[in-house]
Amino acid sequence: MQNKPVIMGILNTTPDSFHDGGSYIKFEAALNRAGQILKEGGQIIDIGGESTRPGSAPVSVAEEIKRTAPLIKEIRQKFPDAQISVDTYNYETAAAALEAGADIINDVSALRDIRLAALAAKRGARLVIMHARGTPQNMQTMCDYKDILAEIYEFFEIKIKEAAAAGMARGNIILDVGLGFAKTSEQNWFLLENLKYFTPLGLPQLVGASRKKFTGGSLELSLKAAATAAQNGAAILRVHDVAETKKMLEAL
Repeated sequence: MQNKPVIMGILNTTPDSFHDGGSYIKFEAALNRAGQILKEGGQIIDIGGESTRPGSAPVSVAEEIKRTAPLIKEIRQKFPDAQISVDTYNYETAAAALEAGADIINDVSALRDIRLAALAAKRGARLVIMHARGTPQNMQTMCDYKDILAEIYEFFEIKIKEAAAAGMARGNIILDVGLGFAKTSEQNWFLLENLKYFTPLGLPQLVGASRKKFTGGSLELSLKAAATAAQNGAAILRVHDVAETKKMLEAL
């Protein structure tokens, strides 16, 4: 398979994330996991300080910064060639992360705060724009679409224009259809099989299916989702199981 996706390894410094909550709260454990992600074949480390699983409660910005910025700074110093992403929708957290050395803002709020685009533009960072509706507390009650592909496509067009108006270079934008965010299990699989629908937008797509509810939290179905995404044009796979995903990609 040509043009295989880049692997983004997930590093949650949270007590309540749906798959690995609590595993990397301690600084040394998180730093060791960062090194492991790179060793196993991950090229991007995605660091999150607040869980966005359905039903999760928000944390304070101060706490989110405490969980992410010092770790990003240490990873940047220890692994200078690594690409680092911060998984946040808070402007202050994103600013602190970029100051600490992050390269990417991974915004799961559907660019609710347009200042994130302006911040990314100012710092020359890349920006992930993810499709979502509502909040983690209510998003799974908002899964009704007349035409899910067309509606997400239109959403992306609007958000790309908003980001450009805020100064973002189009080439620094990454799109994410938002699997599990206001989507049913059937809709998630449908989107995976139809990622090429968004190809005309001309931007790379990030896909995060790993261990989500629609996979039953299983490695087998997570790898099946990742393979489906890869075969349909995904540029970045956001995963928990880096070594297993790399092996799967090598076999495609």
